[in-house]
Amino acid sequence: MKILHLTKKYLEAIGGDAVVVSHLEKEQLKRGHEVFILTSNCPEIKEQENVFKFGLKDISYDLDRITIRRLISLIILLIVGFKYLQILKPDVIHTHSADLGFFISISARLYHIPVVNTCHGVTFPDKQYSVIKRFAELFCLKHSGFKKIIAVDKSSLKDFEAAKIKNGIYIPNGVDIERFNCNKSGIKNGKIRFLFVGRLEEQKGCKYLIRATKMLLEKTNNFQVLVVGDGSQRAMLTNLAKENKLIGCVSVLGGVNDDELNELYCTSDAFVLPSLWEGMPLTLLEAWAAKLPVIVTNVGGIRDVCEDAKNGLVVMPEDPESIAEAMFRLIEDAELRSRLGANGKAQVKSDFSWDKVVMSTLRLYKEIIA
Repeated sequence: MKILHLTKKYLEAIGGDAVVVSHLEKEQLKRGHEVFILTSNCPEIKEQENVFKFGLKDISYDLDRITIRRLISLIILLIVGFKYLQILKPDVIHTHSADLGFFISISARLYHIPVVNTCHGVTFPDKQYSVIKRFAELFCLKHSGFKKIIAVDKSSLKDFEAAKIKNGIYIPNGVDIERFNCNKSGIKNGKIRFLFVGRLEEQKGCKYLIRATKMLLEKTNNFQVLVVGDGSQRAMLTNLAKENKLIGCVSVLGGVNDDELNELYCTSDAFVLPSLWEGMPLTLLEAWAAKLPVIVTNVGGIRDVCEDAKNGLVVMPEDPESIAEAMFRLIEDAELRSRLGANGKAQVKSDFSWDKVVMSTLRLYKEIIA
C-alpha cells in the first residue's frame, strides 16, 4: 500500500516523533510498502527523494510551540495538501500531530483518503499547558475526522473517554532492541555513570537532576552525570552546573550522532529521566534495551509500564531530594542495578519490539482502508 506520514519532525530534528516516524518508515519499506514523508521546512531535516517539506523555514525547537511562523505554515499545509495528495495518491495518511492532521484532513476528505493520527503526548487534560493549546488539541482531535487515534500510553485512553473521543486505540512506541545490545565491561574509573538523554526543555526536568546531583555530592563523589541532548535550556543547565560547582561531575554534552549515543548507552551504568510530564518516552525504552537500571518520575505513560523496585526506581516529579536518594541507592547496591536492568530488558523484548508495533500499525491501516 501507499503510506503518507505527516509529521512535524523527521530525521536530524530533535524529538521522539522524528525517531518513531523514521522507524515506521524503515520497517514499512522492508515489508514492501511505498512510504512518503511530508514534514516541516526545517533545515535540520534530511533531504530525501521520498521526503517533501511544507511551510516557512523553522527551527526544530519552535515546532512544538504556537508561533506566528508555525500558524502560517499550517495554512500553507492546507493549500499544498491538495497538491501532494493528488500527486502521491496514498491509500492512508498517518499524521503525528493533531493540528497537522486537522489541516490535511480537509483535502483528505475530498480524495476519500482515511487518516489515522498518533498522539505522541496528550496535552488537553493537563492544566500546566495554556488554555489555547489545550483547546486547540482537543478541537483538532474531535473535528478532524480521524478514523482512529493512536495513544502511545494507555493512560491517554482514559483521557479520550472522558472527553468523549471514542475512536482511540493503544499502540505503544517501539525500540530497536538489537541496536542497544551492549557488552558492558564494568564501571569506568570506579565511578557510576548516570545518563540522561532527551530534549533540553522544561518538560524533561533536567534542572531537578542537577539540583539532585548537588545533594548527592554531600554523601558521595563516586559518580558522574552526563546530560545528552539539545534545546532551549542547554545554556541555562550549563550555567546551573557551574553555579553549583558541579563542573567535572555534571557534563552537558549537547546533541550526539547515533553511534555516539549507542556508545553512551553502552558505557553508562544507570539512566535518569526526571520528566515533569510525558507520553511514552522512547529514551526509557532505549535505556531498558541497553539493560540500564532507570530512575523515572511518576508521570504520563511511565506509570503504566514502570513499577517501583521491579523494573526501575520511581520518584515524584520536581523532587530533587528523592532523585538524589534513588541515585544513591543505585550507587550503593550493585545487585539492585543488575536486577532492574535485567527486568527492563525483558520488558522491552516482550512488549516494545518494532516488529510488534509495525504489525499492529499495518493491521490498523488495513482496517480503516477497508
